[in-house]
Amino acid sequence: MDFDSLLDESAKIHGHLCPGQVLGVRMSMLGLKKICIKEPKGKDRKNIIVFVEMDRCATDALQSVTGCSLGKRTMKFMDYGKMAATFLNLKTGRAVRVIAREDSRDKAKEYFPEIENKYTAQLEAYKIMPDDDLFNIMDVNISIRPEDMPGRPLSRVKCENCGEYIQDMREIHREREVLCKPCAHGGYYMPGTDFLLPRAVQKSHNGLKIKSKLWIEIEGEPVFGRGRRFLLEAIDKHGSLNQAAKEISISYRKAWGYIKAMEERLSVSLVERQAGGKNGGGATLTNEAKEFLKKYEALENGIKEIVDEKFKRIFER
Repeated sequence: MDFDSLLDESAKIHGHLCPGQVLGVRMSMLGLKKICIKEPKGKDRKNIIVFVEMDRCATDALQSVTGCSLGKRTMKFMDYGKMAATFLNLKTGRAVRVIAREDSRDKAKEYFPEIENKYTAQLEAYKIMPDDDLFNIMDVNISIRPEDMPGRPLSRVKCENCGEYIQDMREIHREREVLCKPCAHGGYYMPGTDFLLPRAVQKSHNGLKIKSKLWIEIEGEPVFGRGRRFLLEAIDKHGSLNQAAKEISISYRKAWGYIKAMEERLSVSLVERQAGGKNGGGATLTNEAKEFLKKYEALENGIKEIVDEKFKRIFER
């Protein structure tokens, strides 16, 4: 790969030549060399994924040189705010992380002390400085999940709150609901009132939903609700507390804390643990836990019927 040609092409794509472009081209050439990728836009194009840690000028250079992009799912943006990138050879599994050295800025002045503009000095110096003066390199291990690989989406599901569709297993499962990340955790945008109000008017009562939550307290402290119900049901399903915690997106420690708190407040044993089972140890529900689940489900269904009927009488007149 010819450095000058790559730099010219990168500058055209970016719109101008800057120190970040030079750094990005040099970073790309070094990373590709380390993982033995010779033709990133040719025969090796399906064997490379690049993780970029900054949304700055250098990222355009990385895309230009490697041919990787978000649209192809061969470039992954990790919002770390670091001038660094990791290059992964999918065929061999070799991966290296290349980090721009902070002291390279100061060293650049030593190469061209006669240039007063520091950015111009950096631009020219970055072209000729040794790799060791520009970058630190570290070998890393990366495991790519199937849903993050290039290719067709593995799944496409509808968010039960906003109605928008979610691809590639990015949905959040919460209390038996499938939600997109903005609905589950909050997003970077908020719909304007000019968008929300007309929709509500057009749909009238047909677009309204009523949702209620039921939980049980003892002396003002919550002891059982839908979330803990789902935890018990997941334990019954998987025979593993670890797998149950993963299904409802909480830590093993938090799940075990919920179990102990419920058992103490209800004064009943809910889960039996066995060493050496699936995922390092099995877990099963006691008969008391299964009976409690049945009673809670019956109560929840009864409350839902009452709320639904009340909602219809008030809003669907």
